[in-house]
Amino acid sequence: MEPIKRIPIVQQVEHSIRELIAQGKFKTGEKLPAEMELCQQLGVGRGTVREAFRLLQAKGYVEIKPGRGAFVSQRPFGEDVGAVEWLIQNEQELRDAIEVRRALEPMAARRMAARGEDADILALKRLHVRFMAALEEGDSARIAQLDEAFHSAIVAGSGNYLLIAINQQVNLGMKTFRAKTFQVAQNIRNAVEPHTRIMEAIQARDGAGAEREMRVHLDKVEEDLSENVNNPA
Repeated sequence: MEPIKRIPIVQQVEHSIRELIAQGKFKTGEKLPAEMELCQQLGVGRGTVREAFRLLQAKGYVEIKPGRGAFVSQRPFGEDVGAVEWLIQNEQELRDAIEVRRALEPMAARRMAARGEDADILALKRLHVRFMAALEEGDSARIAQLDEAFHSAIVAGSGNYLLIAINQQVNLGMKTFRAKTFQVAQNIRNAVEPHTRIMEAIQARDGAGAEREMRVHLDKVEEDLSENVNNPA
């Protein structure tokens, strides 16, 4: 007999929504129920529904439109878009987002290292530990979540509220990118050293070093995108 596998609640919710789409309850291009409505129907928390939507978007079944909600993807149901194919299709938009990140995040890293609260730096270290654990486990969805949390914590730690507001907008466009890019093993490996170096520089209160390491990291993110697009496996 095979051991019984416990399926995470997020995956159960994802499966339930996919079944509704597959059964024709929601047509192509149609808006899905709001998060709170699904929470009540499925008996789960809002964060669980939100994460299920993110997974469905990463797999190409759902399109999330900021401020409007989640819609059934325009492409045929069941036609899964692979990670590299999605990166190729969205290359220019991704390069635009990385360009904005390159302008914002090195500055945020410098400010956090120089002026950040000790408690914020400790919280960042804990996020880094969790990120590294997810890398060891090869959990791409969890890696994507923690990558966003790590970078957002650095922006928040800068204490610059305009940077924080801009970063929130950038993150909306980066969610699927993060989900897709961390499905590529080489991209996962390439995140290990940069995150560690950024963390060490911030802990050491080395503003110039934190700025430099963040810039190197984002250059590598763009390098990985170019490699994925120009040399698909």
